[in-house]
Amino acid sequence: MIHRTTCNNCGSLLEYDSTSTHEGLRDLEDILCPVCGKKVATVFTNLIPIATLVKAEDIK
Repeated sequence: MIHRTTCNNCGSLLEYDSTSTHEGLRDLEDILCPVCGKKVATVFTNLIPIATLVKAEDIK
């Protein structure tokens, strides 16, 4: 399932997929903002979720 969220640190709009392909072997995985590197979410999956930048705010 595709989720959208906004990074609380830099304000960038991000998108990530929390889909799991197997019911077993899952673990909690952190999703990091590709702009500032801060954790934006944690998901329970067997994959390695990666956030994709949708829109970046101007960083000052």
